[in-house]
Amino acid sequence: MLGGGGFAGAAWHGAVLAALDEAGWDARRADLVIGTSAGSNVAAVLRLGVPPADLLAGALGRPLSPEGASHAARAGGPMDLPAPKLGLARPVAPRLALRAVARPWRFNPLLALAGLLPTGRVPTAVIGDRIRATHDDPWPEDPTWICAVRMPEGRRTVFGRDVDADLATAVEASSAIPGYFAPVEHAGATYVDGGVHSPTNADLAAGLGFDIVVVSSPMSGTRAALRAGWTGARPLHRATLAREVRALRRHGTRVLVLQPGPEVVAAVGPSSMDPARRRRVAEVAHADVQAHLASPLVADRLDLLRS
Repeated sequence: MLGGGGFAGAAWHGAVLAALDEAGWDARRADLVIGTSAGSNVAAVLRLGVPPADLLAGALGRPLSPEGASHAARAGGPMDLPAPKLGLARPVAPRLALRAVARPWRFNPLLALAGLLPTGRVPTAVIGDRIRATHDDPWPEDPTWICAVRMPEGRRTVFGRDVDADLATAVEASSAIPGYFAPVEHAGATYVDGGVHSPTNADLAAGLGFDIVVVSSPMSGTRAALRAGWTGARPLHRATLAREVRALRRHGTRVLVLQPGPEVVAAVGPSSMDPARRRRVAEVAHADVQAHLASPLVADRLDLLRS
């Protein structure tokens, strides 16, 4: 599971996947990869066969392997997002916000906020064109699910499971942050960022018969991180993730959760969309995850992954 989290989230994922590879498990072998928002971009690169070490090296600005360098050249270098386009725009789905308030027992604050935000104007092609340039096939051969939210219903949709599309379109839809990116139109429907439903969407793997699920969750935080001071929406995201992990465990699935500690949260700062913080986030996150994976508390799950 590769959760959302902007530039900082992508750097976090690179550190997580590299540390797991160093510990004996290559995520390219995963039976199923599920990505949301920033995680959908990383999932696309991972399914292309780019080594996990290159995901970290790219965030750190270090030399890449021949495979990684070839991918970077085809993609066109680091992603450069344009500034938001200002101006009046109608809310994405105001009725969705009203329905969320009217049904407090099912209230999702992220969904309600997404409905009230103005429709974004930045085209998602800045994301999708990189995937079109690097992927010769419309969808990876190995099972890959990409999470988005269909508007105006606010319904989670899983590309690769519920809806057929090319990978670039699916990642664009999963990454269409309300209020910034323009919603993505596909087959007569409109989609926005999958993080509107959940930053992790880990419950999608419940009941699928997996021995173990690895969740890389850049937008939540450890207990120590949440005690360190103001952490924005991280407590909400941690609570969402906890519900999803319980759903996995009810079906007998072991779960390895990797989420930022205090130093990583401090490195991310107030905005996960600041590209200038990528290198520092990757450095701190790599050390943080390495230390966690060395703990006896997760040795059983690492052994299961290695087997």
